[in-house]
Amino acid sequence: MDTFSLTICDDDKITHEVVAKYLLKFYKKRNVELQLQHFYNAKTLLSHAEDQQTILMDIDMPETDGIAASEKLTLLNPNVNIIMLTSKRERFKDAFRIGATRFVTKPIELSELYEAVESARKKQRTFPDLLVEVNGRHWKINQKKLYMAEAYRNKTILYLKDRNISVNLTLKNLEARLCPDLFLRVHKSFLVNMTHVADIQDRVITLSNGIRAMVSFRRETDVKKKLFENEAYWG
Repeated sequence: MDTFSLTICDDDKITHEVVAKYLLKFYKKRNVELQLQHFYNAKTLLSHAEDQQTILMDIDMPETDGIAASEKLTLLNPNVNIIMLTSKRERFKDAFRIGATRFVTKPIELSELYEAVESARKKQRTFPDLLVEVNGRHWKINQKKLYMAEAYRNKTILYLKDRNISVNLTLKNLEARLCPDLFLRVHKSFLVNMTHVADIQDRVITLSNGIRAMVSFRRETDVKKKLFENEAYWG
């Protein structure tokens, strides 16, 4: 069973109860163990900053509000995912500035809550390393850091952030070893990491490092649908 750690920081006890009730039910159906932490003010949360992974943070709290708390939090823990809770849409700009990844408006709509939290969970997930052999040496590759794979003759080129690696694997065999929640076959010659997709225009995908991949005509509709459903592209 997968586990997912989520922290709720809100001065309103009812918000804690409602969010916990529905998210526990939501993840139980998906066979995911949800581990919740509850904080009722920003000061206490900040004293536990290094332990946090994903936080559902209320903007409007007494003493230290969610924006100020998030600014301090990201300095103490740069890898934290912050989802902002607010009834004031005019605060969205402030939240973007400090790096909030998603927003949930109050009163809470369950579909919006599920969408935002599930997007954060996917970012938090860990995946087993890809093991490949290159020139007689064994390499461990973090799947999240693999941008794209391209078929080239009987080999496959792996595109990483700072280098490309050629391996003696067909693209089909490589695809079977990668996580389908991360990777998508967009063409007979291209397999892309959905979390690195920056844009798609005229059947050309541009990844966050600038490299591009063609989308085949017959796969175009399914590729766009998968990107939207996965939320890796828009997330």
